[in-house]
Amino acid sequence: MPVARTRAAACSNSSCPCREANMADPVLVGDIGGTNVRFAVASQGFAGKPLISDISVMPGDDFAEFDDALSAYLNKLGKNAPRRALIALAGPVQKGRVKLTNRDWIVDTQRLQENCGLASVRLVNDYAAMARAIPELPEDAFRLVREGRPDHSVRHPILVSGPGTGLGMATLIPVGATGWRVLTGEGGHAAFAPSTPREWALAEKLRETHSYVSRELVLSGSGFDAVHKALCDIDGVVWEKTHPAKVEDLARQGDPICRDICEIKARGTLYALGDAALMNGARGGVVVTGGVAEELADWIAAPEAIDRFLQRGPMSDYMQPIPIRILMAGEAALIGAAALEYDKVPVR
Repeated sequence: MPVARTRAAACSNSSCPCREANMADPVLVGDIGGTNVRFAVASQGFAGKPLISDISVMPGDDFAEFDDALSAYLNKLGKNAPRRALIALAGPVQKGRVKLTNRDWIVDTQRLQENCGLASVRLVNDYAAMARAIPELPEDAFRLVREGRPDHSVRHPILVSGPGTGLGMATLIPVGATGWRVLTGEGGHAAFAPSTPREWALAEKLRETHSYVSRELVLSGSGFDAVHKALCDIDGVVWEKTHPAKVEDLARQGDPICRDICEIKARGTLYALGDAALMNGARGGVVVTGGVAEELADWIAAPEAIDRFLQRGPMSDYMQPIPIRILMAGEAALIGAAALEYDKVPVR
């Protein structure tokens, strides 16, 4: 084993000179969700801005274990592969270990170092990386759905959340004049809060087969079939498994059940994000992320969905300044992972 690798693996002190000397070196970054596995090589550009290259997107179903996916990417890079990695995963990180929420994978830092020949591996929640990407992205990476009235004279927290395969959530907290820290959580697993008779009926039907009806179950891709089937059962319609893209097409053509699915997901997402923004003081804005959010962008931008975000009783005025954007950049979390590595600060 080369001496440089031994030193990097043994050093866990972020202020150690040997670690400082390696911080600008390329780093392998990963974004591991319930559907796809994304990897890239990150480096620092002008003014420390993270740059990514050698992007690879692979279906998670192609691999029995995460280690196999990482090894395949490292083999593709060959001798130029970085010696350290920061991997963002859809699940809580506990003592250097993650069990993915929507995939039967367990990822362990020590095992990755041994199996994949890396000097060091750092694991973070995927929404820590997603949130940290937001300040690094250009304006054209977003679709503005509500301008709000933000106070640009003061830096405020930004909420980053949205439905993909699951429902991730994190808050971007300003530090000093330009810095950022990320606070992660599992807000997507909070209980679903129905607001209309149709939503109450859906929640009651889902409780027949699920002991706990979470926001993730109702709003994300992982619960799509369950929601579709429940609404069909309520209406006495025979359920047939249908691809989400077809459901959206049918909704635009006026199919009542498909329309309800799109409206419930869009309005429920902004309802959940309104709660989180209120609790976290996210007056710097809300960024809606995730593949489901991108597909439902027009539904999320609808006045009825925006109203769900704003209406908070006596605190409704508090919500008025908050802008809402939809992130439309698929590789954002890779950029965020690189930024987290080069920040040299821990993720909470």
